[in-house]
Amino acid sequence: MTPSRKLALLLVALASGATAAAWQPDDNLSASSQAVAKARAERIEKDLARLKGHPWAGAYYWGVGMGANVSFLIAPKSGFVFYLRGCLGLYDLNYGSVGGTSQRLRLLFEQPNRSAGFGGFDPELTPVVWGHRHYLIPSDKMLDFVNEVNAGLEPRKTTEGVFLLREGDERKAVRGDPGVPSDYRSYVLAAPITLGILFVGKSRPEKSYGCKSMGRVTPVTLDAGSAKGVKVGMEFYVFAPLPIFESARVTKVQGGVSEAEVVQCAEDTPPSTEWKLSTRAMRGQ
Repeated sequence: MTPSRKLALLLVALASGATAAAWQPDDNLSASSQAVAKARAERIEKDLARLKGHPWAGAYYWGVGMGANVSFLIAPKSGFVFYLRGCLGLYDLNYGSVGGTSQRLRLLFEQPNRSAGFGGFDPELTPVVWGHRHYLIPSDKMLDFVNEVNAGLEPRKTTEGVFLLREGDERKAVRGDPGVPSDYRSYVLAAPITLGILFVGKSRPEKSYGCKSMGRVTPVTLDAGSAKGVKVGMEFYVFAPLPIFESARVTKVQGGVSEAEVVQCAEDTPPSTEWKLSTRAMRGQ
C-alpha cells in the first residue's frame, strides 16, 4: 500500500473518532489563527478571479469522503491557505507565502507545520498538468502519484482521491501521459504488469496506526524483474485469489526477479505464493 493511501486510511481512522481522545486543538486552531486564515482565503479568491488560466494557482482538494478532507487555496502573490477537516470538525490549518519556482513550489508557513502525527502539510509541491487537469503533488510523493496512475485510480472521476486536484478538474478530460518530472516518466506504464510470488520471507513487526494491534512487514520474491519493466518503488495489487485487498511495493530489482514488501495488519491474511498481482488495482489486465 502506498504511503499516500496509508495516510488516507490513518486520517479516516482518526477523523472517525478512533483516536479522538488523544487529539487536542492547539494554537493553529485558535480563533485568531482562523480569522487570519479566513482573511487570507478571501484575498486568494479575489486573486484567483483575475488569474484565469494560471498554470498552478487555484482552489484544490483531496479527500476520502467524510473521513478526511483537505482544502487548499494558492496564488502567487497572496500565498496559500490549508484546511484539514473531518467528521469531528477542523483538525488543522495553516497559511503563508509561496516561494520556489514554477516547477517546484515552496510553502513558507506562518504557523508551526506539524512534522509528526496527525495534521501538517507537505512543504514542497510540484505542479503536474494532465490534459486539462491540474494537480499539485508533494515532491517526495511523485512515485506514489505515478503508482496511482498505473493502478487506474487516477485520473479519478469523482472529487475523492489522495492527491490535490484543482476543483472541478475531475470532470475534465486527460490525454496522453501525465506531465510528471522526467525522472518519473519511465515509471508510467503503457500496459499493466502482472506477476506472481515465488517465495515468502519471514515477517517482522511494525507499528501501524491503521491497525488494531501491531502491524507486520513481509518480504516476498516476485517472479518478474527489470526484463518485464519492473522498477524499484512500483506498487503491485493482488487480483487473485479474491477477496484479498493487499499490495506489495518493490524494494529491489534484478533481471528476472524482484523483491518487495507487503505491509499489513497482524490480523490480515499473510502473503502466499498463490497470490497474483498487477500494477492495475483490482484487475489483472
